[in-house]
Amino acid sequence: MHLSPVALSKAGLSRELGCTRATAGTLIGDLERVGLVQEKAVVVTGGRGRPSALLGPAGDGPVVVTLGIAPDAVRIAHVPITGVLTDVTAHPLDAPDPYPVDTVLAAARTLLRSRLEQLGARVAGIGVSVHGLVERGSGQILSAPGLGWAGPPVDVLAALGLSPSDPRVRIGNVATLVAVAEAHRGRASQAEAPPDVVAGSVLVVHSDVGVGGALLVGGRPVTGRRGLAGEYGHAPFGTQDLPCRCGARGCWETEVDRLALARLAGAEVSVASAGAVAAQVFQLGRTAAAGPGSAIAGDAVRTAAASLGCGIGALIAVHDPDLVLLSEHAAELYGAAPETVIGAAAGAVAPAGTPPDLPPIEVTAVGEDAGLVGAAESVFDVLLDDLSLLSTPWERPV
Repeated sequence: MHLSPVALSKAGLSRELGCTRATAGTLIGDLERVGLVQEKAVVVTGGRGRPSALLGPAGDGPVVVTLGIAPDAVRIAHVPITGVLTDVTAHPLDAPDPYPVDTVLAAARTLLRSRLEQLGARVAGIGVSVHGLVERGSGQILSAPGLGWAGPPVDVLAALGLSPSDPRVRIGNVATLVAVAEAHRGRASQAEAPPDVVAGSVLVVHSDVGVGGALLVGGRPVTGRRGLAGEYGHAPFGTQDLPCRCGARGCWETEVDRLALARLAGAEVSVASAGAVAAQVFQLGRTAAAGPGSAIAGDAVRTAAASLGCGIGALIAVHDPDLVLLSEHAAELYGAAPETVIGAAAGAVAPAGTPPDLPPIEVTAVGEDAGLVGAAESVFDVLLDDLSLLSTPWERPV
C-alpha cells in the first residue's frame, strides 16, 4: 500500500499480499492506528453487504523530515507516506569554496530545528542526504570533495543533535539515495520498470559536482563493506592531465560533471555556480544561431557526453545490468547528446570485433530532489518494518 499507485480495498490488499482478508484487516488496523492509512473512497458494487472502502497512504499523517547537504545549498523538506516532497526550502551556500564545515552544519541545524518545530509530533524520523562518502555504522562523512571537505571525518549527525544508533535516523550518500528513490518511486520500481528488471539489476549514475551512483539488485542498492560503494566518479576513466578535487588524477568526474562541462566551454565557474553555468552551456549549445559561443558550447556538451558514455560502457562491462538510469547532470548530458552517449558506451562495452549489446539507457523519473526522496524512503523502510517505532517517544535534537 505504501507504493501502490492506486487505492486498495481490503480484498485487493489481501490479494496483493497473498494473505487472508482477516490478516489484511488486522494489518490495516495497525496502519490506521499509527496514522499511515486513510480511507480514499467508497465503492458501491450493487451487491449484498456494505460498500467497500478504498484505502491508501495518508497524506496528513506522520512525516519524515529529509535534509540534503549539496554543493550549492542545504535543502530541507518533509515527506508523508505518500512519498510527496512537501515544502522544499533551500539555504544557498555562498561561502568561499571549500565551504567551512561549521558554516554548512550551522545552516543545516537551523533549517532542521525550524522544520521540527513546525511539524511537532508529526515527525516520525529524519533522513539526511550528503554529497560525500558516508561510512556505514558511524554515519560519518569520510570525505566530501564536492564541498571541499578532505580533512578528518565530519560527524554530521552529532552536529545536528542526532544519533546514528537511532533507527529512525538515516544518513546516506546522495547518489545511493537517488538509487533508493528510483527503486521505490521511479523507473526501477515494481510498478514502472520493464519486465524482469526489478528481479535483476539496475545501474544508476548520478552527477552534479562529481559523479556517483549505485547498482540496484532486486530493488536494493549494493552498498559494499563500509557503505562506500558507487564512487564511480573516482574510477580512473579520465585523463591523467586533470587533477580531481579528491587529490588524485584521472578521475572520471573531471571530464563529465558540471565543473568539467563549464571548463570545456571556457567558462568561469565555482562549485556554488556550477549548476547555473552548466545550464547556460546547455542552452547556448542548443542555440540555433551560428556563432563561436554556440559552437564552443556544443562541442563542450558532446565532449562531456562522450566521456559519460565511455564510463557508462565500462560500468556496463563490469556489472552487465538490465537497465541504466541517468540522474541530474548525467541525464541532462544524455538528453542533449543521446547518440554521442550511446555510441561511446557501445564502443567501451564490447571487445574489439564484438557487436555491442547495450541495455536500455534511460533518464530517471524521480526528479532533481531524488536524494531527498530516497532519504525519506530509507526511513520509511525502517518504520514499516517496525510500526512500534511510530508510537515510541524519541529524543529530538535540541
